[in-house]
Amino acid sequence: MNSWTRTGLVAATTSLVALSALPVAQANPSASAVVAVSHGHGESTHDAVAERQKRAVLNLLAAYHTGDQSAFAVINAKKFIQHDPRVGDGLSGLKTWLASIPKGQISVKPVRVLVDGSYVMVQSDTKLPTGHTTSWDIFRFEQGKIVEHWNTRQPVAGPNGAGHTELDGPTKVTDESRTKANRSLAWTAMATVFMGGDFSQYGEPIWKADTYAQHSEGIQADGIAGSKPLLKSLVDSGTLVYAKIDKVLGEGNFVLVVGQGSYQGTPYSFYDFFRMSKGQIVEHWDVLEPLTPADQAKNANGQFNFPQDPLSPAGR
Repeated sequence: MNSWTRTGLVAATTSLVALSALPVAQANPSASAVVAVSHGHGESTHDAVAERQKRAVLNLLAAYHTGDQSAFAVINAKKFIQHDPRVGDGLSGLKTWLASIPKGQISVKPVRVLVDGSYVMVQSDTKLPTGHTTSWDIFRFEQGKIVEHWNTRQPVAGPNGAGHTELDGPTKVTDESRTKANRSLAWTAMATVFMGGDFSQYGEPIWKADTYAQHSEGIQADGIAGSKPLLKSLVDSGTLVYAKIDKVLGEGNFVLVVGQGSYQGTPYSFYDFFRMSKGQIVEHWDVLEPLTPADQAKNANGQFNFPQDPLSPAGR
């Protein structure tokens, strides 16, 4: 699964530090052009809707930088719910936050853009006045308009001990016919091993044990053997508690699992991102962030509170 990492896993010892910067990002137009969104199949009504949603999100993120007000028309101003605790609710809250950032001080490079039904997920290399971060933005659509938004951030670090960063690696969406099966696989992996504590399942056949590529910051080697002893010790000791799976979203060979728990008693959000191949988990990225206390949040919507669907191997 992931690097419950920053300083502690880098030293393979104790403490995790994942200080996150401000939320929501933008994409400049040239950056959005390099995002891999090809699917390798013919156009259909479903495909056309997905592409429109992707393009609308990329245009919106670009408008954070360019100020193009027409891009904000994709937001349903009467219903827009903001879950980012550092941004006020509604369209007015988003625009107030953007207005507080000095001109030219926000930029993002989308790296992966995925669609799962009414959801668009963007993994980005984001720069804000507070620093350089890896981020996830999740947008939910209703009737062609954005009605809800979540995000998380983690400061960018250099390559881990396995030579990987939190953003490099494959970007192309493939195997779309396996979306449901891959979501189920990711749910099973997280629920069984990290929530259930059964590390006998952390390996074959769920994971490709020998070549599992690990992008988590503090992991020092690829393969299950490169992370199992450390992660097992953290879970077994109660240092790391994975308490709940909040949402499982995916497209083809990629799946994002949003969960929550704690590290050393501090509440955290965990965004674990997997790549699958031939029915196994073969690659992993993550972003982890301390939760903002409710009395410090700029909206009262919570950092999770996804519209729920069955969170089970047969569900989403």
